[in-house]
Amino acid sequence: MWRKLDELKATLGEFVEQRENLLLVVSCADPEMSYVLKTLEGMDDTAPSDIYLVFGEAFTDAAQYASAIMKNLRLQMEIVKAPRAAEGEAPLPPLPEVCDDAEAPPTARLRAAIDHASSLLPAQGGHRVIWGFLPLQVADREGYARLVGEFVPARGPEPWMRGLRVIARDDRDAPFLFPPLRRSKAPGVLLYELDMSPAALNDALVKEAGDRSSPVGDRMQALLQLAGLDYAYRRYPQALEKYGALYRYYAAHDAPVMQAVILQGVGDVLRQMGDVKEARVKYHQGLALVMHSQALPILLNLTYAIGDVGLELKDYRDAEGFFGLAAQIAAKLMNPFVKADALEKQGIARHRTGDATGAVLVWKEAAALSKTFAYHERHRSVLESLIAAYRGMYMEDERRACEAELKNAAQAVKADAREAHEHPLRAAT
Repeated sequence: MWRKLDELKATLGEFVEQRENLLLVVSCADPEMSYVLKTLEGMDDTAPSDIYLVFGEAFTDAAQYASAIMKNLRLQMEIVKAPRAAEGEAPLPPLPEVCDDAEAPPTARLRAAIDHASSLLPAQGGHRVIWGFLPLQVADREGYARLVGEFVPARGPEPWMRGLRVIARDDRDAPFLFPPLRRSKAPGVLLYELDMSPAALNDALVKEAGDRSSPVGDRMQALLQLAGLDYAYRRYPQALEKYGALYRYYAAHDAPVMQAVILQGVGDVLRQMGDVKEARVKYHQGLALVMHSQALPILLNLTYAIGDVGLELKDYRDAEGFFGLAAQIAAKLMNPFVKADALEKQGIARHRTGDATGAVLVWKEAAALSKTFAYHERHRSVLESLIAAYRGMYMEDERRACEAELKNAAQAVKADAREAHEHPLRAAT
C-alpha cells in the first residue's frame, strides 16, 4: 500500500513541478478519491510557496459546483484573516463580483476566481496555484467534462495559465474523460490511472512482502497490512496464519509492543469468528506485554477491546473496570472523543450491574465532554441513556433538562450531516 501511496505522491509532485502540462486527470473509483485529496492536503502542508485549492464537494451540476467552490474559497479567506492581521498584513482582497453571480456561466466564475488567486502570488519566485477540481461524486458527467475541457490548452499555453496547475478526475470503472482526451491527443494534458482497489492493494502488498531486496522490517509491515486485508475481507484463517508468522518474527526480535499489536489482531479475528473468550485471552496477553510501557495507543486499544468483550460476555464488572482504564489512557493521550466513548460504555456496564447512580455519574461526565468538544453524535446517545436512567429513578427535573438538551444535540447531529455532505474532505479529516 505504501508503494501505491508513494507512487501517487510522486506523480502529483512531478506534475506540480513540471512546466509543460497544465492539466492532470486522475482516473480512480469514487472511494479512492479520498487518497488523492489527502495526499494533496499533505503536499499543501509542506509547500508554503505554493497555494493548493482543492475541492472535493460533490458535482451535481456546474452551477452548483461553482457555488460550492466560491463558498469554500470565502471560508478559507476568512480562516486566514486573523493570522494575517496578527502579522500586520493587509486583508486579502475580496473575490470579484462575478464569482458570486449565480446567473453568470460557471466557467466564467471559476476563471475569475483563478485569475484572482493568481494575482495574489509574487511575480518572481516560481510560485504556483494548484487547483484540484476533484469531486467525490459526479452526477452530471457532461457538465463536469465541459468544465474540465476549459483547462485543455488546445491553442497552446495562454498568459492566464502562468503558474497554474489543474487536477481533475475520471471514473476508472466507467471512464468519460480518458477516451476523448486520448483520441484527440490533447496537448498539455497528463493522464494517470490510480488503482487502490482491494485486488491491486493485495497484489502490491504481496510483492512488498516477498521482495527480498527490501529490509525485513518493511516486509513484515507489508505482511501486517496483508493480514489486515484478510481480516477486513473475512479471510480469517489466512489472517491468523499471517499473524502467527508475524508474532514469531517479533518474538524472536524481542519487540513486545509489536507482539501486542499482533495479539490484538488475533483477538479481533477470533472475536469475529465467534470465539469471544479466546479473544479476551489474546487481548490480556497483549496487555501483559505492554502494561509497563509507554505505548499508550496500544494500551488504549487493548483495554477498550477487553471492555467490549466484557460486555459481550456479560462480565459487566470486568467491562466497567477496563472501560475506566481506557478513559484514563484516552485522557493522557488528550483524545476526548475516545474518552467519551469509553465513559459511555463504562456507564452501560455499571447500569447493567444495577448501579444506576454510578452509571449516571460517568454519563454526565461523558455528556459534558462530548458537548465541550462538539462530539454531537456521542452527546446525543449519552443524553438518551441519561433520560432513560432519570426516568427509572423518578428524577423528573433532571430528565426534562436532558430532554431539552437532547433537542439541541439532535439539531447539531443534523448539521454535522449537512457539513459532511457539503465538505466531505473536511468531515473526513
